[in-house]
Amino acid sequence: MGDRRPPHPKRRPGPAGRTFALALLGLLAAGGPAPADLRPPARMRGEPPMRFVRVVSAEPGCAPNCPEWLSAEGRIGPGAATDLAEALERLNGRRLPILIHSPGGSVADAVAMGELIRAKGLAVAVARTLITNCPERAPKCPSGPGRAITGGAMCASACVLVLAGGVERLVGPAALVGVHQITTVVRETEGLAHLTSTRKVYEQLDADAAVSAYLAAMGVGDPVMALMRKTPAASVRWLSLADLKVSRLATLALDAAEPIATSGANGLNGRAFDGDPPPADLVQASAAMPFAGRGVALDIALRYRRGGGAVEAEMTVSDVETRPASAPLSPNWSLTLTAPGAESLRLSTAGAPPGRAIVPRERFCALAKGGRLVVAPARDDSPGGGAQDAAAEFTLAAMAGAKALIAEACP
Repeated sequence: MGDRRPPHPKRRPGPAGRTFALALLGLLAAGGPAPADLRPPARMRGEPPMRFVRVVSAEPGCAPNCPEWLSAEGRIGPGAATDLAEALERLNGRRLPILIHSPGGSVADAVAMGELIRAKGLAVAVARTLITNCPERAPKCPSGPGRAITGGAMCASACVLVLAGGVERLVGPAALVGVHQITTVVRETEGLAHLTSTRKVYEQLDADAAVSAYLAAMGVGDPVMALMRKTPAASVRWLSLADLKVSRLATLALDAAEPIATSGANGLNGRAFDGDPPPADLVQASAAMPFAGRGVALDIALRYRRGGGAVEAEMTVSDVETRPASAPLSPNWSLTLTAPGAESLRLSTAGAPPGRAIVPRERFCALAKGGRLVVAPARDDSPGGGAQDAAAEFTLAAMAGAKALIAEACP
């Protein structure tokens, strides 16, 4: 982009994202050029600087467990990486997916943003956010309700480097994801009159190699880099769905009707590309608890969507043997997840089975540390009307798949 103002003096580069970003700045320092810039076409250059807004889904019926995400929209100017780091810090450890809509901008900032996103284990999708009571081009918006849409969303130029940082990368069926050559704008002062001249530098081998290495480290392959090299800087090569899929710049197809999953283990709502096997985007821990005296077994599952913001707990009751008449099937069971120093979570199968609860990721992670699960039939359903079977108790870590789930949700 043409914005060459120095970063705000109070801004400090974040600890993540320095490796490739600093390498790019170093490679481009000789001769005094500004940071590399994948410049969008002229019609896109009026975009305001990128803003970051925490959004809560305004979709009806999702309360009280409405999903949240971080909206990132606008031009990636100098300091955008620091702004992202500050926005993530304000989430206090919450891991929310990122919805991005941008024409591109500073390569160094885009790379730093991508590396920070990867270090935080966040998912990224190309989508727009319609924020309630906030104009589309307003420079700042408070956190609040909004709606995610895929229509009109794009990720061009340096934005592609941000998208590459996601642990999962989702695009809609008509995604506008585009690339072109890296361009550096060099400003030089000449003569006694100290006149300033500006020139553009194309096909820089060092910057090209640094971006290529970054994409490889993020797991993105050709044809992205090949098309970036051959597309003139004054235009954009919009990638086909086949290009996005084969390069793995997109790992899942974003649901155009509902980009954010408003129920279940909420997060970005994706599916496999046509012809691919179903995505393994849900990490699950499970356990079966038999109650011989009741002739039933309780199946317990905890699920987390990679890059998402919540864990779903589910409990179902199954009849495993012929029960004596004195031990009728209890329709109401409770599951309590507890840990020292953390608020307990209680789940019941009362009402329509199975019993489900959505647990905010940070609350689950607090319970995961030394967590225990206690399963028992409800007191009113016990034979005789008052007695209660002894509760079954086990540790969360004993659940099959618990180690992988905790590692993914609570790094």
